[in-house]
Amino acid sequence: MASEETAEQIKANETTKEEQIRNIRKNRAQLLDEIHEKQQQLDRLDYMLYQIKGGK
Repeated sequence: MASEETAEQIKANETTKEEQIRNIRKNRAQLLDEIHEKQQQLDRLDYMLYQIKGGK
């Protein structure tokens, strides 16, 4: 669930506090996974640059 959807549900008071917490934690975990994936991509690019520059 996108963070915008989670925020809308909370504003509309459509879910219980427990559901809100669960949705926020789920959204947070998804975002953290995306961050880790992007960090791995950056690390691979940095390593490629290192190799091209003649790294040891």
